[in-house]
Amino acid sequence: MKSRYKTWMLAIAAFIAAPVATANETKTVSDLAFSPLSCLLEPSFDVELSSEVQGIIKELRVNRGDKVKKGQVVMKLNSSLEVAALNTVKARLEFASRKVKRNADLYRKNLISDNEQDEMLTEQRLAEFQLKEARVRLSQRQTRSPITGVVIERIKDPGEFVDELPFLRIATLNPMHAEVVLPAELYGSINKNESITLYTLGSEVAFQGKVKIIDPIIDAASNTFAVTVVLNNDEGILSAGVRCRVEFNNS
Repeated sequence: MKSRYKTWMLAIAAFIAAPVATANETKTVSDLAFSPLSCLLEPSFDVELSSEVQGIIKELRVNRGDKVKKGQVVMKLNSSLEVAALNTVKARLEFASRKVKRNADLYRKNLISDNEQDEMLTEQRLAEFQLKEARVRLSQRQTRSPITGVVIERIKDPGEFVDELPFLRIATLNPMHAEVVLPAELYGSINKNESITLYTLGSEVAFQGKVKIIDPIIDAASNTFAVTVVLNNDEGILSAGVRCRVEFNNS
């Protein structure tokens, strides 16, 4: 998603760079204090979820527009075989543990050999390892959200087959990011954590943000580089995909 936003932003780079190219002087960030620059709002995180293993969706617990928390289970696959395997291993471990306990007194009295005792203990340890494996396999039948955010696309529905392809898309809208493209002449004049003022298209309501990322590479085709600005969006006023303009504050 970020590459798509950046492609759009680079398309307007010629418009941004044109005034700079006509000047025969070195530009600094202070020259932009009252010069608005176009930008585009985007989520701070945008992830497409896929399943660790293949299977048929049993439950898809969220819909488009739902809020999710990091670690929340959003999807479960049919797991009847995995549950049965887990119960089998549990029964095997319980039997092995009882067997070791029953024969502990016999071993102390030297009524069973060291080899027999070792076999029983090995069976118990193997059952413990198999139980851990069965639990991992069962946990792979569900998918948890890696971020806190909002569901922006539900690609699959219960009853459908899933594999490594995405079935859900989640985006984090707080904080929000704004992608700004600047002329190459200003490279080195922008600093991380530098303050900016942002306005959404058609609005005079100001939002304050800070420079978070400065691209280390200048785009040769447009002679520009991109800057990512982070903005607080606790009130949910800002929306991804909205055009905006920014002004760098005097420094």
